Amino acid sequence: MNFRLPSNAGYDTLEGAILRPVRINGEQCLLLELRTTGTDFARDASPAGKVVEDYAFRLPQVVVLRDRMEDLLDHLHRWQDTQEDFGVDLEPEGHNATCTMEVGMRDDMNCGPYKPAFTLYYSSVKTRAEVTFVVDPSCLLEWTETMERALEQASPARSRPPISSR
Repeated sequence: MNFRLPSNAGYDTLEGAILRPVRINGEQCLLLELRTTGTDFARDASPAGKVVEDYAFRLPQVVVLRDRMEDLLDHLHRWQDTQEDFGVDLEPEGHNATCTMEVGMRDDMNCGPYKPAFTLYYSSVKTRAEVTFVVDPSCLLEWTETMERALEQASPARSRPPISSR
């Protein structure tokens, strides 16, 4: 996988691969594969404390705007300084699927200023998914660094300035 976001407890992970650049309605996009997995303590009568696979799913054809991936990267860099909540809608306008990634506080999660929740929302005609887990600065830094490398390897490069300079 090209980029990776682990949870702060190490039980959950989002991994992504940039498969190739594509154009949708004349806009520079990227075709991604996203995979998210999680482990938890066994719910049956297994030995106490045994950690087992809890969930795993793969989204093999997620189309996102290249510029919005760059915006996500800008927000991740800024979060390291400000710890400001953010969300980025990644999909092209009028596309039949949506993909949103958020980092921030959630009432239904045990998170705090340096341990925000990551949330992935994905919806298409046939599928709807939401994955949430708690992260910390080191998790977000790993995601930032691996995504930066993945975007550098994918072409074409950013066509507009980062949001911090707009």
